[in-house]
Amino acid sequence: MKEKYTQKLNTMNLRQKLGQMFLYSFRGKSDIPQDLQERNKRGEVGGYIFFSGSNVDNLDQVKSLTHTIQSYRSESPVDLPYLVCIDQEGGQLSAIHQGTTLFPGNMAMGFANNQELTKQCAEYMAEELVYGGISINFGPVLDSSYDAKDGVPIIDNRTFSSNPKVTTEIGSSFVEGFQKAGLIACAKHFPGQRLTQQDTHHALDVIDFSMERLKEVELAPFQRAIDHGIGAIMTHHAVYQAFEDVPATLSPKVLGYLREEMGFDGIIISDDLIMKAVIDNYGKEEALLRAILAGVDLVIYTGANDWFVDYLEGAVQEGLISEERIDQSVARILEAKEQIDQRREVSELSASHKEQGREVALELSRQAIVCTKGKELLPLQVKPEDRLGAILANPARLVMSCTVNFYDISLKAEIEGKGYHSYVKESCMPWNPTDEESLSLFDIGYVSDVLIFTTVNGYNFTKQLEVLKSIREVAVNSPEKKPLIIAVASRSPSDMALLEDLADVVLATGGLTPLQITALCESLFVTGKVSEI
Repeated sequence: MKEKYTQKLNTMNLRQKLGQMFLYSFRGKSDIPQDLQERNKRGEVGGYIFFSGSNVDNLDQVKSLTHTIQSYRSESPVDLPYLVCIDQEGGQLSAIHQGTTLFPGNMAMGFANNQELTKQCAEYMAEELVYGGISINFGPVLDSSYDAKDGVPIIDNRTFSSNPKVTTEIGSSFVEGFQKAGLIACAKHFPGQRLTQQDTHHALDVIDFSMERLKEVELAPFQRAIDHGIGAIMTHHAVYQAFEDVPATLSPKVLGYLREEMGFDGIIISDDLIMKAVIDNYGKEEALLRAILAGVDLVIYTGANDWFVDYLEGAVQEGLISEERIDQSVARILEAKEQIDQRREVSELSASHKEQGREVALELSRQAIVCTKGKELLPLQVKPEDRLGAILANPARLVMSCTVNFYDISLKAEIEGKGYHSYVKESCMPWNPTDEESLSLFDIGYVSDVLIFTTVNGYNFTKQLEVLKSIREVAVNSPEKKPLIIAVASRSPSDMALLEDLADVVLATGGLTPLQITALCESLFVTGKVSEI
């Protein structure tokens, strides 16, 4: 740490140091509330976390908000820039979805398996965030979706791959692109979130993997990211029994391993401590104390604005935690703020820059389309008189991480807009359609000559597959063998094996951004280009 930041640390009182270790949350899109302004005047505010519903309309609005936030620096006695953090992974988790390029998410990047394109996507994404005034982005996800449940290799599409080697290589390229633009990347969820039905937002997961397994699969992507200079790592709340029977976020052995064995010297950030996996087992105050004692530097704790500094000040005074331990974390945070102070600011995003980013995102989306059946039928030979149907599985919020319900997605608009066919009858399919809804969807297939049928995690929401099965039976028994069915797993590729007997062509996109729909329609109607797996 440079001398001016060492001197800064020495001039800060305990409450000001503690304020640096917390990411404040608030509701507001143009300014911070009065209580945070008052805390700031005491020097007790170090950073903020933005949430899509509370703080985000669009990229320019975010830029205006972060500019306002940074203007309060002059009112704080510590006179430091503020960390402003957000979740912008791409794909299904893009907190800023208006005014940005909706880049394909991790799974699409893993499907494409193109390190250079991944690096370019990450760099363009990071430059948009730097323009918006963001300091730390909570990405990439470096979890390896490796374990199978009932033969299903992937549960959701925030991970790069079920192959740890792909996760390691593509993840490190993503980190390079992010940090090249001057943004601090934050890899998550250390030491590796496994496939599980135990969502730590709601319950504690206990993982019994051996240390050998952890090193080979879960830890390898994080080690590569550390070797590439990643600035921050976020913890996971699961118990890893190879270390100890304590959630990783609260475990001195887990976080000590990250520091001492893996050589990480950046900022350790907790996942939100309000998650039930932690708070239901430890309570709000003990969870916070344990996290910092374990080695967490920067705490996310939604709703702790009013008591965080007060409680920790008392904990230091009572001897529960040393001020020396606090200084270690604050020193790392100040080093990160030095980097933010020195980075190249992006005052504007030119039209050409936006177009270049869009083209990179589109090209990666093209390369991410994979096929397990019917490649020889592409591109489709659809005659003008053919009736073209599209059943679009509801692109909605399935888990806590989703923002796809904010995206404008339509196969009909894309196909008709690009002139691929003059008229498409499109219907949106719920996750689990009722009998009446299923009958209405069946009607679309029944009258179609060619049907594009997408699924959203049909392996779990099986009534989607029942709809397609009923349509397939009509096609099999029809003299014309119609409709020709193109089935698309638009979210989890686990659906692909289940679609094999129900469709003539089976594809997966790895996500549901508008550009991924564009790439899909290009493959179907123009190029026929897909990757085989």
